[in-house]
Amino acid sequence: MAILKSALELFASCLIYSLVVALIDSVLILLFRQTLDQIASSLSFVMLVEGGVGLTVGGIVAFFSPLVGKMEEVIFHLKPWSADRQKESEKQARMWIVTGSILVIAALLVSAL
Repeated sequence: MAILKSALELFASCLIYSLVVALIDSVLILLFRQTLDQIASSLSFVMLVEGGVGLTVGGIVAFFSPLVGKMEEVIFHLKPWSADRQKESEKQARMWIVTGSILVIAALLVSAL
């Protein structure tokens, strides 16, 4: 039950982040486009790009966090890489990936309408 609760909390927070990004995109597109006929296509394209960037950043964070942490430890003599730091980086990667996925799905829904 705790896993379901944490998954729902993650999804809810990512949904809020995605809605904020979509709202900011909508306002900016409305400011720069004076006609309403191209707003949906512009909005879907911008959200698709932002979702792709979110997925890419999340994948990079998840993949390179242990490597970068070990390099920081060896080269810069920073604090050693630990399981807590690994969990924190995985949590950040999950946030990026879920938010990017929601943006991609929203962009596909906007383009379908």
